[in-house]
Amino acid sequence: MTDYYEIDFWDVESDKSGDAISMRYLIGEKTYVHVVDGGYQSTGESLVQNIQKYYLAVKKIDHVVATHNDGDHAGGLRPILENFEIGTLWMLRPWIYAEELIVRFENYESAEHLRRKLRSLYPNLAALEDIAIEKGIQIREPFQGQKIGAFSVLAPTKSRFLDLVVTSEKTPEIAADDPMAKKQD
Repeated sequence: MTDYYEIDFWDVESDKSGDAISMRYLIGEKTYVHVVDGGYQSTGESLVQNIQKYYLAVKKIDHVVATHNDGDHAGGLRPILENFEIGTLWMLRPWIYAEELIVRFENYESAEHLRRKLRSLYPNLAALEDIAIEKGIQIREPFQGQKIGAFSVLAPTKSRFLDLVVTSEKTPEIAADDPMAKKQD
């Protein structure tokens, strides 16, 4: 059979935003399945059903990619992780960089407090991490230059990602009333 790529964009039941993309491709004699984002948590089950129906009852997804934390992208990946064998979960977890980021947050003296705060600010990613750890799924970071199956990641670089964490509207600097932040005079 000739190599092929099949990419499906699934309905996330919203006309505002959200992505749920799956792909199946054949290279040589091996077929691969990827999921990039899963829409909302409420649409994740339909994504599972669509993959099972149209991808001939596939049991394993080689790569799952969470492009970012928002619920219209990462929320629906929970059922994917729970219902399939997963090769690798690709996502960026800002809390694992708390040691590097601490100098950029004036309200935090402890990297551990910053780590906990970042994890609480990115609940969709934190939930995916918890499921992956429980199921023994490998987690990797999709930084520029990484290969995810037959695809190359174009952005971000690690330094750009860290800058985005600091400048995000979710930044812990906004949380001056956070009990984990150091007290201001």
